[in-house]
Amino acid sequence: MIAMTNRHQDPSGFYNNIEEAAAHIIEVVSGLLQVNTIFVATNDGRTNTILKAFNRREQLVKEGDELPFDISYCSLVGRRAGEPLVISDTASSPLTADLEVTRALGSRSFIGLPIILKNGQFYGTICILDHPSYPVSETDLKTLSAMAVFLAHVVELEHAVAELREAQQILRDSHAASEQSSRIKSKLLAMIGQEIKTPMTGIMGMTDLMQDTELSEEQKSYMNIIETSNNSLLTLVTDILDYSKMESGGVAVEAEPFELLPALEEAVNLYEIRNTGGRTIRLDAAPGLPSVVVGDPVKIRDVLVKLLDHASKNARSGELTLAAVNLPDTEHPDTHHIRFAVKAPLITPDKLEFLLEAADGKAGGSSVPVYETSLDLAISKKLVDLMEGQIWTESDRQKETDLIFSLMLSKYAEAAEAAEAQEFK
Repeated sequence: MIAMTNRHQDPSGFYNNIEEAAAHIIEVVSGLLQVNTIFVATNDGRTNTILKAFNRREQLVKEGDELPFDISYCSLVGRRAGEPLVISDTASSPLTADLEVTRALGSRSFIGLPIILKNGQFYGTICILDHPSYPVSETDLKTLSAMAVFLAHVVELEHAVAELREAQQILRDSHAASEQSSRIKSKLLAMIGQEIKTPMTGIMGMTDLMQDTELSEEQKSYMNIIETSNNSLLTLVTDILDYSKMESGGVAVEAEPFELLPALEEAVNLYEIRNTGGRTIRLDAAPGLPSVVVGDPVKIRDVLVKLLDHASKNARSGELTLAAVNLPDTEHPDTHHIRFAVKAPLITPDKLEFLLEAADGKAGGSSVPVYETSLDLAISKKLVDLMEGQIWTESDRQKETDLIFSLMLSKYAEAAEAAEAQEFK
């Protein structure tokens, strides 16, 4: 039975450092493998240091133990180009028989996996020790290999966060050339976001591998939590990259004919795939909606999904509604004035109005940083602005709050005729 808790993570779900991640990994592995000793060690090329350790029956190593790197078992692991080192009996193996550590520990079985960073640096090891009679299995090797990769990704993530903090400090210290500073910030966010996204994709792959091994129902539930958290983090990083690209002016609006109702249905389907809270959603397409319009279906879908996500996370229990209506507009005969609304059981109206104003830089008469508002709403606001639409909120202060945006979408017939005329010229 694995007694896992959240003490190794902060409330956001991130590990604060490699020590916390190592402690969590050892906790998981000690429930999967019935070995005596599990430890994670780091090395700086001179000293091998036990970062975290677990001893079941007999204390063989302890946290903080240090050995000169060249006379430790871990140095042997580091010479194997990423391959696991398996020694059935350290007292008889020519690799370890003459080492002082073997004389201290006695005859043991040893398995070591290297923690290799993406630049090829040997960061450390995850290892197990037991009696020579311990039966090493393929599952043991797969488990340790997956955890070694996971720890490498956590180290990379820690480095990326440190770089981000350093970059933020640089930006805070620089008050001149605000436009240039904004471009630098966007590039840094894009770079670091991509750095985080790459290892998180690897973690998702390792989670899939772990789920293919024999796990108890409780262990499967923990692996599902890890997978869900990874997906959420990957979505967050993708949103940061999208916001960064929009901040730097790297997003263009497309104009292409598309079917409106299927686009609405696709937004509902995407929300339902991502929604883990069990909240139901209803699509309310008003009579009179045009079948085909000209616009940017991808950005419209993204806004709808983000507004649904925001409503789902902040509304009280109940059903969500995605509504669309074609408003009469005699002043623009060649366009459809479409109003989209996400209706939710009373999100706090005042808070929602503030968030939208903040995303627009109008809260309190001054600009509010996006990280003090809502990333979903900030991205939605920028996308709607790019499409030359409007976004706002309405509430009856009793039952529902509506997140609304409206767009002027060209009529398909008129757009086709204009394109044909241009081609003729």
